Amino acid sequence: MSVLIASQNREYEKSISSMRHLGLVALAAMFFIIALIFRDMGQTVIVFLLIPFSLVGVVGGHWLMDAPLSLFSFLGVIALIGVLVNDALVLVSAYNDLLRTGHGQMEALYEAGISRFRPVSLTSLTTFAGLAPIMFEKSLQAQPMAISVSHGLLVTTLVNLVLLPALL
Repeated sequence: MSVLIASQNREYEKSISSMRHLGLVALAAMFFIIALIFRDMGQTVIVFLLIPFSLVGVVGGHWLMDAPLSLFSFLGVIALIGVLVNDALVLVSAYNDLLRTGHGQMEALYEAGISRFRPVSLTSLTTFAGLAPIMFEKSLQAQPMAISVSHGLLVTTLVNLVLLPALL
């Protein structure tokens, strides 16, 4: 029994170490791609400043659901960061397009926020609803990932729709 537990702990540590290194590589690749898309380092940095806010939703969701954080929770965080960056891309791209067409900064922010509010909100709500059955399942593998994505998504949606325009 102790050999099995030691082996599992060793594999868990290897997985965490691998995720740490590959996670940094993935974040760097995302940063580079977004910088190329926006052609503006400031906007790219603003989008990446939103990532820590998603962790508030993840930790809060695990606390509300009385579920421990696990390796699968962190896999959910990786998926959540992808969704956060995607939603931010949609909003910032709309903002940049409006600026290019001659709108003033405040008008472009307002119009981009209004035009993207419904799609971003509905996408987040339908994703949350779709993950609800998995969240309430007591599987130790699927539940933590679903909690991370769904609760983190609720917070990141608010952050994308309120804080992102304020930072821009």
